[in-house]
Amino acid sequence: MEHLGLPIKRADAVSNRARIIEVALAVFAERGLDMEMGEIASRADLGIGTLYRHFANREDLLRAIVVHTLDDTLKQFQTAVASTVDPRAALLAFVSVGLRVQQQYGPIFAVIRDPKLMRIFDRAQAQTFRDQFIGVVLGILEGGIKAKIFRSDLDQEIVAATIMGSIMGVHDLFETRWSVEELAQKLFLLHLAMLTSNVNG
Repeated sequence: MEHLGLPIKRADAVSNRARIIEVALAVFAERGLDMEMGEIASRADLGIGTLYRHFANREDLLRAIVVHTLDDTLKQFQTAVASTVDPRAALLAFVSVGLRVQQQYGPIFAVIRDPKLMRIFDRAQAQTFRDQFIGVVLGILEGGIKAKIFRSDLDQEIVAATIMGSIMGVHDLFETRWSVEELAQKLFLLHLAMLTSNVNG
């Protein structure tokens, strides 16, 4: 009978962990680094003991929130880019997804940039995420250069970082002026001009 109960217990544990992270994301977006474990347990309808069985302390839960957010964002980028072979369409898809995840996780991204958070986040893991995000853009650039659509004389890593950074800045400044679709088109055309000017010169 114990063996029959194990899969159910494991399923409950997975479900509880997912529920905790879902609720913690909402609380984190509202409270930032001031979020409290008690509030998360209450909103998740779980006992505080259950919460601490999954996450030893608040910093452990914060790390899980950051990893979840970055991992989901990366997957959204990768899925969007993988759906097209045209580097221009891939660039537009990347920018569009970037703006959408800014809407989805904007408050959390703002807190993630807080220097105080870096002390609880593994630097090697943070660098791995940075490399993976930049890698998605580099893949688009390399495809465009190979197809002789994009310029080959630009520093690809600087261009990739510029594209990544511009998404956040444009969203923060203009999210109330234009829709995501309008912003994506404007930003896409700007980057396309940078990548294609004098391409045949």
